[in-house]
Amino acid sequence: MAAHLSYGRVNLNILREAARKELREFLDKCAGSKAIVWDEYLTGPFGLIAQYSLLKEHEVEKMFTLKAGRLPAADVKNIIFFVRPRLELMDIIAENVIGEDRQRSQRDFHILFVPRRSLLCEQRLKEQGVLGSFINIEEYILDLIPYDGDLLSMESETAFRVPQDHSTRSTALCLVFTLLTYDCIYIQCSI
Repeated sequence: MAAHLSYGRVNLNILREAARKELREFLDKCAGSKAIVWDEYLTGPFGLIAQYSLLKEHEVEKMFTLKAGRLPAADVKNIIFFVRPRLELMDIIAENVIGEDRQRSQRDFHILFVPRRSLLCEQRLKEQGVLGSFINIEEYILDLIPYDGDLLSMESETAFRVPQDHSTRSTALCLVFTLLTYDCIYIQCSI
């Protein structure tokens, strides 16, 4: 438990525990041994939510950084990609999956988009011919991360940019949804 998150006026440890619970639920959907392939940008924020011991409790045996080419050897049943919704990352994932298919390995593939699922990314995977290889495609909403008893961080690269594409949610709208979600966590309601 992160005791330093409990000392402020607002107990931020509740936010951390809610994020950990959601992560555990996703990992439990993938029965059997697991390898996580991380978008390098996400390793820091996830380190504040879940330590390796939590992942190991849910049968995570290996962790790799997302890179072009074939995946490193791992004797696991599930490969889970934790990625931001970026088209260039979908191309790398497709290359990884195709490399695994050539080896004729019997693995289940899963994607966890952080913080939002993207139809454009799913379309790119479909164009690459690998969308059907994925058992689970979900989102993990990780908008505000508790760093300290009085400090939250919005881990968004585009937080201070004006959106060029009207189909994407603005940072302000994402912040509103996040605050509503956190409001419900504290008063125990459901959205």
